[in-house]
Amino acid sequence: MPTFDANFFSSPISSNVDAQTATTYEIGTRGQRPESWWELALYRAEIKNELQCLTTAPWSPCTVVNADHTVHQGIEAGAGFVFLSSGIVPGDRFWFNASYTYNDFFFDNDSRYGNNRLPGVPPQHLRAEVLYKYPSGFYAGPNVEWMPKSYFADNANQVKVDSYALLNLRVGYSAPDSKTSFYLEGRNLLDKRYIANVAIAGTADASSAIFNLGTGIAVYGGVQLKW
Repeated sequence: MPTFDANFFSSPISSNVDAQTATTYEIGTRGQRPESWWELALYRAEIKNELQCLTTAPWSPCTVVNADHTVHQGIEAGAGFVFLSSGIVPGDRFWFNASYTYNDFFFDNDSRYGNNRLPGVPPQHLRAEVLYKYPSGFYAGPNVEWMPKSYFADNANQVKVDSYALLNLRVGYSAPDSKTSFYLEGRNLLDKRYIANVAIAGTADASSAIFNLGTGIAVYGGVQLKW
């Protein structure tokens, strides 16, 4: 099923548009042990002629333009650990897993937008879950997705997208031999109304038709078989 923004398309690219180039720096670490794991990455990209596809409304062509100089920098982190073993039956595990993303994206002394924030990118995103794992392979637990800060929908930084938090629930099974697995996940169980994403614009206002609503209460599932 297509998403609301699946039908955005661009107008023909102008010959005045230049190729995007970037200098990127990144450092990170990751590791895993039987009862813990971690990932951490720090990055910075200094971009020249960043390509932006600016639109005024869904289902209308967006215009591809160059931003002069922009910076993308941030942190991507995740960790998990067993905080209780054999809590209900011998061999079971209670896991705590979390991931965090920090995005610091901005124009760098742009002639029009100065040092404004780049639109369409939440500055922070957090996902955390408590997951119970039964020795035979069944698991279940709630998780929370939280976007704690609003972000801008346009280059002019005139319109913000509100923060939100979602409550989800995941259950499933993963066979010990890793050949069979399935899952079900209920998302947005509190039926929160929120903006999932935006079609970025040069300048927008509250009436601009560039906002895509998030899905209400929904259930997703999947099955994996290996042989």
